[in-house]
Amino acid sequence: MAGPFLGMNMSSLSLRNYQRAMDTIGHNIANVNTRGYSRQTVDFSTLQPLNFYTKGWKSVGQGAVLSSINRIRDGYLDVSQGNALSQQGKYSATATSLKRIDAIYGEPSDKGINQALNRFFNSWSGLGSNPNDAAARLEVRLSGQVLTDRVRNRFNDFQQLEASQTQQITGTIDRINGLADQIASLNAQITQAVASNGMPNDLMDQRDLAVADLSKLVNVRKETFPDGSYAVYAAGHTLVQGDAVRPFPTTFDATTGSVTDGVITYPIRGGELAGHLSGLNETRNQMANLNSLANELRTQVNTLHASGINKQGNTGVNFFQDVLVPPQTGAVDFRLSDEVLASADAIVSGLTGAAGDGSIAQQLGEMRDLAVANLGGKSFRGFFSDVVTRVASDANYAMNAADTETAVLGQIEQQMQAVSGVSIDDEMANLLKMQRSYQAAARAMSIFNEVSQDLINLGR
Repeated sequence: MAGPFLGMNMSSLSLRNYQRAMDTIGHNIANVNTRGYSRQTVDFSTLQPLNFYTKGWKSVGQGAVLSSINRIRDGYLDVSQGNALSQQGKYSATATSLKRIDAIYGEPSDKGINQALNRFFNSWSGLGSNPNDAAARLEVRLSGQVLTDRVRNRFNDFQQLEASQTQQITGTIDRINGLADQIASLNAQITQAVASNGMPNDLMDQRDLAVADLSKLVNVRKETFPDGSYAVYAAGHTLVQGDAVRPFPTTFDATTGSVTDGVITYPIRGGELAGHLSGLNETRNQMANLNSLANELRTQVNTLHASGINKQGNTGVNFFQDVLVPPQTGAVDFRLSDEVLASADAIVSGLTGAAGDGSIAQQLGEMRDLAVANLGGKSFRGFFSDVVTRVASDANYAMNAADTETAVLGQIEQQMQAVSGVSIDDEMANLLKMQRSYQAAARAMSIFNEVSQDLINLGR
């Protein structure tokens, strides 16, 4: 028959149970501000009853045991958070790149290329109206220098941006591989703990946080295995399998927005890496646009300019320095010809070179509205205005998309906080509840001890 010693044993178990429960609550409170921490709760389960025979078989309970310490987590919210992080990272990185491109152009501005184009063509119109005016001829040369300097300087700015973006992409891939190593290491620790019937809740939190950080860098999918490990796929590439890591490819193609290991090409559809690749591609597009603008200005102006005779009596003189080795490199070496730099008298105003002949200059002034086939049938000003307008529009779209994804992410994280976050008020209420339970178990222990002492004394 059960005696006071059974009660003492149950009370002792209860004391240990409630102590562990209070320890868990304390752990929650200590981590209330820990990034990625998931609230933990305890579960108690009833022990098998003790059977005894007294006028038939009877059973008496043997108390409870702490059966598990649970990590409160919603898998659906984890997936939603990962998707939102990936999209938010992508659009934020894209918006940052486009804003930098827009800032390089700095349009509209009296220091911009558009203003320089207007001044350049206006100066030719002025020379056409006053071909004998030395000041008008000097203004043509000066406006040409301003235009070439601005195009060349913007191109140099884009070259620097291109180098910076390339470093960003390389750095992002390094961060991806660093997180992969971290996840694989945590996988190894978790599987070892699970194999020993452990509950590695904190390690699982660290791993989920690493996966979330990874999702911000690249589109990620994860798979959970019975041993507690994750397989992590980044852009379709098997990045982590158990404690093994397959490094993320470092060879990238900004045009296609992908990476390759030499055998398989993996399209990057999310995360900062996608935004950086898109930004690099756009930077190179703008470099190509400036090359096209410079090349067509060089070709169209030089063709007409070389057909006339200047004040020095020379024909076949280029206004812009020609690039003899094809293909023309465009904006990077866009400058005035050596002849024009040496003397403004090398500038052609008319077909015949006669005093008062401003026919060539007049045609060059009217070139502002000329439809250029290699610029998509647009004029020089129209082409450049469209380029700048599209960059500004794309930047605005990316910023709005980033703001939208940030708001979505905020809502998801609020839901995660409601499910997994620590509430100090709730924890204090639970702590008080467990404290009262502990006190009751301690009091029961004291009573059972007194009863056992009485039984011992009866036997003396």
